Amino acid sequence: MFDFGFWELALVLIISLIVLGPERLPVFATQLGSILKKIKDFANGVKNSIENESRMKDLKSIIEKQKDELSKFEDTIDSDEK
Repeated sequence: MFDFGFWELALVLIISLIVLGPERLPVFATQLGSILKKIKDFANGVKNSIENESRMKDLKSIIEKQKDELSKFEDTIDSDEK
């Protein structure tokens, strides 16, 4: 997803250490991790919901085709009985 190398991550860590200080950095990292996990879970939920909706649409179209075929079959049987 992101193409970060070692030096980019090291630079971010050093800047974070300077800005936040050694006391607040672990708390900030924990909060950031928690927020990122919530965002990831939300995105996965949306993805699963879209996939389920797509499957439901496909199943509905299959059911409609089966109903049409059954109706044609019933019409054929009714016309043969007459």
